[in-house]
Amino acid sequence: MTEQADRREFAGHVAVVTGSGSGIGAATAHAFASEGAAVYLFDINRDRVNVVVAEIRAAFGTDSAVPIVVDIIDDDAVAAAIFTVTSNRGVIDHLVNCAVDFVAAGVGATRAQWDHAFGVNVTGQAMLTAQASAFMLPGSTVVNISSISAHAAQPDRWTYNACKAAILALTRGEALDLRGKGIRVNAVSPGWIWTPEVARAAGFDREKWEPVWGRYHILERLGEPSEIADAVLYLSSKRSSFITGTELFVDGGYNAIGPEGLGDTANFAGTTPTR
Repeated sequence: MTEQADRREFAGHVAVVTGSGSGIGAATAHAFASEGAAVYLFDINRDRVNVVVAEIRAAFGTDSAVPIVVDIIDDDAVAAAIFTVTSNRGVIDHLVNCAVDFVAAGVGATRAQWDHAFGVNVTGQAMLTAQASAFMLPGSTVVNISSISAHAAQPDRWTYNACKAAILALTRGEALDLRGKGIRVNAVSPGWIWTPEVARAAGFDREKWEPVWGRYHILERLGEPSEIADAVLYLSSKRSSFITGTELFVDGGYNAIGPEGLGDTANFAGTTPTR
């Protein structure tokens, strides 16, 4: 009797997810593994990424996840990380750029803050994508994580918002230039998501702050990292085969709301990161 074929959507695929030690990156790694992919988790924090890998392996098997500790602003380290993946697997089928510098500064931002923010959020992901694309075959995908912050002026957020806007421009350029290799490139822009960063800003009191921050969204709540991961998997799948160079809002209606808000005159303050 032959073994039944693995019918999971990404069975036999290889996925690389950066920033996968927490939040959206961790949720995305879990989602890929649940659908049969072998996931390589890139993260600068050894302890965090090892915890996520242990969780994934416990749920989906020892071959489902591999941790790689790497700083994506270090080109040599990135090259070594990609070599580790490709020497074991041969190819990279899906790349998801979740790594992020959350530094949010405005008029007082230092040059060092600007350099590091763009180094991680923009240049780092661009260099990684360029290197990884050499090992990607037709049908492969790249998904970049932008933000609703790319479209809005928010107080004291020059660095973060500028980076997220740049990611959208980069996504379009990558989609155009990688089309000849049959690689599709798209971006996901989350609204306010209950990630560790947002939880810390809320003092870990979700019951208090979700009704406040949720009012920025038509759905009147914050999103879950898993909801962003679902969108990433859709854009990585054959179901989105005619989509490239575009942005998918997964924001609970944040971007659709005008200055009238939800129809009342209440003023709700808050300037936390959106991921």
